[in-house]
Amino acid sequence: MSLLKFSEHWSLRTRLTLVAVLSLVMGILPSGMLLRQYAEELGIVAEEQSGLPSNRAWQAVLSALQEQRVLGAEALSTRPEAKPQALQAGARTNKAIDALEESLGSGSLGEKISTRQRELIQPLRQQQAALLKALADGPLDAPKLLGAHAGLASTAFEGITALNADTGLLLDPEAASYFAIVAGLQAAPRVQDALSELAALARSAAVDDVGSIAAAHTRYREHASQMQSHLQFALQAGDGSLKERLQPLADTARTQRQQVDDTLAAAAKDVNYPLDQLAARLSEAGAVQARLSDQVMETLDAVLQQRAQSAKLHRNLVIVLLPTALALMIFVMVRSIRQLLIPVRQMVDVTERIAAGDLSQAVPTGRRDELGRVLVALDHMQQRLRALVERIHGDASSIRHAVQEIAAGNQDLADRTEQAAARLQQTASNVQALTAAVEHSRDSARDAESLAQSAAAVAAEGGRVVNEVVTTMRGIDEASRHIADITSLIDGIAFQTNILALNAAVEAARAGESGRGFAVVAGEVRALAQRSAQAAREIKALIAQSVDRVEVGTSQAAAAGQSVQGILGKVQDMSRLIHDMAEQTRAEAQQTAEVGDAVQAIDAMTQQNAALVEQAAAAADSLRSQAQSMDETVNTFRL
Repeated sequence: MSLLKFSEHWSLRTRLTLVAVLSLVMGILPSGMLLRQYAEELGIVAEEQSGLPSNRAWQAVLSALQEQRVLGAEALSTRPEAKPQALQAGARTNKAIDALEESLGSGSLGEKISTRQRELIQPLRQQQAALLKALADGPLDAPKLLGAHAGLASTAFEGITALNADTGLLLDPEAASYFAIVAGLQAAPRVQDALSELAALARSAAVDDVGSIAAAHTRYREHASQMQSHLQFALQAGDGSLKERLQPLADTARTQRQQVDDTLAAAAKDVNYPLDQLAARLSEAGAVQARLSDQVMETLDAVLQQRAQSAKLHRNLVIVLLPTALALMIFVMVRSIRQLLIPVRQMVDVTERIAAGDLSQAVPTGRRDELGRVLVALDHMQQRLRALVERIHGDASSIRHAVQEIAAGNQDLADRTEQAAARLQQTASNVQALTAAVEHSRDSARDAESLAQSAAAVAAEGGRVVNEVVTTMRGIDEASRHIADITSLIDGIAFQTNILALNAAVEAARAGESGRGFAVVAGEVRALAQRSAQAAREIKALIAQSVDRVEVGTSQAAAAGQSVQGILGKVQDMSRLIHDMAEQTRAEAQQTAEVGDAVQAIDAMTQQNAALVEQAAAAADSLRSQAQSMDETVNTFRL
């Protein structure tokens, strides 16, 4: 788990290099193991091949011993003159043993194997020397000779088995070669030795020794069966070339065995069977077996050489092809890593440029693999991002201009709202003043209505008084007419005239402004009354004038009465109008109060609108700041 966490921070180059190194290691290890296998196979083949010359030397020793046994048995039984030939055969056997020991010093075998072989050769020399000495000097019969040769053969077989085991011939990994080795190097010498023993028994005329013949024949058949079985196994397990080599040998072995069995069967049936013919047939079978062993040896040598050549060929192919394959693999990996890292580096550069806001560079495209598709996708993304940034840039500019216009409009609206608020406040004050004036007008209208009603009552009373004045003036007119008639009596009644003048003055005072003339006249009458005595004529004339003036005053009093009546009507009309005005003033006062409330509500709404305008201005300013920030952010991209 820690390794996985540790590898999370590795770069792609490191990962690909690690994969390449692991791939190389995975390629080198099997190749190294294969080279080691071929080297081991070559070592095995070389070790097995090193045992073949010694096997040939052992085969030569066995052949010499077999010749020595046949001649010795013949010299000790049927042909004593053959003793020198037997001793010469013994000398040849010693030379074969010397040649065997010399082959061990050739260096093809290891020191350990050579030492062990020499240890096994030493008792063979001793036994051989004792046998030759007994054959040359001492009394020795044929059975002892055959027994001594059986011991020599056993020692030789022990050496051959040790040699084949130490050189790995008995451990050959291929089944066909193994069975051929067992048949040619283990069973064939024993078959040849058994045939040599049978030939020696025939040469020594010991065919009547049924036990020895049966034992030798049994050994022959046992070893021949083993040889044939192993040859058959080798044929079954071998390939075409090996079958072609071994098939004639198997046929020869089968024919040779059949010949030996037939010969021994014929000799057993015919007591007069010629011993020379029996010995010749057995010697011929031994020669066939010797040739068979040589052919098997040659076949094994050819098979081992073929295996060595095949192993060398495969090893050389691996040696040649492995560096080539490794070089090709390294080339492919380096090229693949480079081809992977270049677009990855391009993608990293593109993404870093895009992350840094640079959208002006073109994305390299043209690859047809998955990384090319990623680059194409990055190109499309950059184009769309560029279009988006351009659009955002244009929208940000539009928003900035719109916000500026909104801010200017809000400022204008704020100014107008402030002016409207000020005017509304002034209007509210005016409306309040108007409301107060209307209320005052309403009160004044109410007072005017009361005054109009009072004026109407006074006018009615004045009309009544004027009517009375008119009536009085008419009476004065009539009295003036009577005065005109009695002007002649003025002189005598000055006192009465004075009283009359006093009354006239009183009446003139009652008449108000209209009676002012009467007051003057009354004063003058009083003056005249005082001087009546002196100016009667003048009084008469003045009375005449007074009568005329009374008539005029009567007319004026009548006119004044009519005027008072008209004034009374007008006052009544004015009273009604003032009443209507009072009602309208009350209605207008109520409406003015409602208008004042509405103006106050509008003023409150205007204040709220002003606050909203300020909030809108603040929002517009914030939006302008955001638009400017967005514009600055967008300006970080290079298109």
